[in-house]
Amino acid sequence: MSEPEITRQHLEAFLEICERRSIQAAARASGRSRATYGRYLAELEAFFGESELLRRSPGQRSGVPTPAGEELAQRARLLLQHWDQWLVSTADALQQRRRAVRVGALPGTLDLISDLLAELRAGDPDLPLYVVECLDDELAKAVARGDVDLGFGTLDPAGVPPRLRFHDLGELPWVVIVPSAEAPRWPAHLSLVDLDGAPMVVTRGGPARAALARAFAEHPEGPLHLQRAVEVGSTPRVVEAVARGFGVAVVSRFRAAFLPAGVELRALEGGPPVLRAGAFSRRGDTLSGAGAELLERARRRFAEVSTQGLSAERAG
Repeated sequence: MSEPEITRQHLEAFLEICERRSIQAAARASGRSRATYGRYLAELEAFFGESELLRRSPGQRSGVPTPAGEELAQRARLLLQHWDQWLVSTADALQQRRRAVRVGALPGTLDLISDLLAELRAGDPDLPLYVVECLDDELAKAVARGDVDLGFGTLDPAGVPPRLRFHDLGELPWVVIVPSAEAPRWPAHLSLVDLDGAPMVVTRGGPARAALARAFAEHPEGPLHLQRAVEVGSTPRVVEAVARGFGVAVVSRFRAAFLPAGVELRALEGGPPVLRAGAFSRRGDTLSGAGAELLERARRRFAEVSTQGLSAERAG
């Protein structure tokens, strides 16, 4: 015969019996049957191997807990108190989780959302906020695992990964950035042919690197030579390396709005296919209110920054 399963109802019933000193009084106070209380008491005794948890004198309806019953009652009160505290704290945590903004972003994308996150936090100082910087190949995985709710990055030309949804922010046309010290040798408008064999700064991987490599290899005028002078892990590092004079780079027009001193911009004609910027979320998941607000702010901010990048391109 299997042991009975002990539940919260067993412990609550036992404490009621102890408080009122009898099964009959406990049943009368709660409106449940005496049989139910008797069964709970018998199952507790069987489970703990105790012949008696409540001792009654012959012919008496009331009784007192045995030493084992007193020990069980004390532990039951403590357990139920902790359980109630756990329920409250867990409910609070789940409510916070529903409000939380958990964001993953490629290193270059943090330029887009960092101010937006600060604005959200300023409007709601208690807003639970978690931000993690991800490499290209880790961003979609982090969203799929549930580590973050929104992952800001670039859509791979191969399409949206399984089980994910892509929230489109807009196109990422290409431009060329050059070191200011070398600016006189580069005309205002360039093509990939002009970059054939030129020392270039590139990212180690990701959709942008793949698109650039494919555009060089499949160029109509024959395979062009993509001379990788420096390979780095993110677009901000690309810009930094160009500013230091290590070579030129093909980046998105979006990046043109964040160029530091020492870097100049050139228009690119006939570059790689245009990529798209956006945010990934898990298909079927509902964003928190703050998460949805962040996404909408990001759309507006992306449009503003893209316009700034276009202005910088024309000025260049």
